[in-house]
Amino acid sequence: MAESRESPRVSVNKLGEYLTASPARRKRIIHDQKHPCDPQYLRYPEASQAITDFLCKGMNGGILRDHQERFFNTVPQTEFEAQRLHLCVEALDRFAAVVPQLELEGTIISAVGQEPPVLEVAGVTISVRPEVVLQMTDRRGENKVGLLKLYFAKWHPLDERSGQYIATLLHSFAEQHLRHLGPVDQRLIRVVDVFAGTLFEAPKANTRRLHDVELACEEIGALWAIH
Repeated sequence: MAESRESPRVSVNKLGEYLTASPARRKRIIHDQKHPCDPQYLRYPEASQAITDFLCKGMNGGILRDHQERFFNTVPQTEFEAQRLHLCVEALDRFAAVVPQLELEGTIISAVGQEPPVLEVAGVTISVRPEVVLQMTDRRGENKVGLLKLYFAKWHPLDERSGQYIATLLHSFAEQHLRHLGPVDQRLIRVVDVFAGTLFEAPKANTRRLHDVELACEEIGALWAIH
């Protein structure tokens, strides 16, 4: 277990779940975000890195296969590591099946980097951590920008509401941090639920969702100290 966090901080994926969760689940999410697990016990960083590599290098299927082969050939030292490597191999298989839905032809794709900025809402830090920036030129020659975020949770797929909340926050992140690259196009804001094979785009109407996010963050901030 990593050290507990003094200040309220939540990942965008968990906030998306929080916004549609039961009271008991909300309580658990706050506890888990305040007391995060040690990074060595995260399951999908390698899968995220492999998919980012694939996207940024021309979406050549051989890149995914090379990463899968590397996972296959890694000798696990623990049962957890064996499970993690197996899940990463499966995640790349699932993502490969989603690629045609992304319709990224003609899109310039670049990695976001290791330490992206955050969002701050109602005193809560939201860690968004998108994988890649998407850029394309429209018919008038104007540059449009967006982001792609991967969601990994084999046993907890996103529903429509959670997916749209995450996409809304991704859109806010792009508006705050990517405007220097051009106008944000909500059609280039993508959340990919890798295991479920579903794709979410930022909804056009987001005022109510952003208000819901603000209220949820106020609640998280108020409850943080008692968890």
